[in-house]
Amino acid sequence: MLLGEPSPSLAKINAMNMEKLAVKIMSLREEQQRMNAKLERLLARDPAAPEEKIKQAKDTLVRLKALEEAAMTRLKGKAERKAQREQRGQ
Repeated sequence: MLLGEPSPSLAKINAMNMEKLAVKIMSLREEQQRMNAKLERLLARDPAAPEEKIKQAKDTLVRLKALEEAAMTRLKGKAERKAQREQRGQ
């Protein structure tokens, strides 16, 4: 994937319904926790760990956080639109 190209994961998030978005947010948070633990173990085991491995782990954490924020924004928007529809329907 080149810089500026849309993420396949982001496209999937944009197509999800509210229930799937909630599940995706939880899985992204769990994955972030696993990556943080992996990074901590890597640094604790080998403080002179290869910079490339550390950079990859940090880049993955940034990507996961961005996907989580995108999913949360999408879920919030869907919830607001649903509330507006329900309000108009009453």
